[in-house]
Amino acid sequence: MQIQTLVNVKYQVVIPKEARKKIKIKPGQRMNVDVVGGRVIFSPAKSKREWSWPGDYIKNLKDPWDGTDREKYLEDERNSWK
Repeated sequence: MQIQTLVNVKYQVVIPKEARKKIKIKPGQRMNVDVVGGRVIFSPAKSKREWSWPGDYIKNLKDPWDGTDREKYLEDERNSWK
């Protein structure tokens, strides 16, 4: 199977739907990139655990308030308005 796609200005390539279905790749999945001669070969990386998009990414985001005294922060903000 040979399908053409474009390289955008950020050097990103969209993997066409037919190819994605054939090798069963999903968003968030890691890919191996091999350069052989003048060719670039993409293949799904073997991983212990596949992440699902966006669920697992959202679950693994760090809490931006972690380690912050929220009450003190709000009090300081309110006092700064005076």
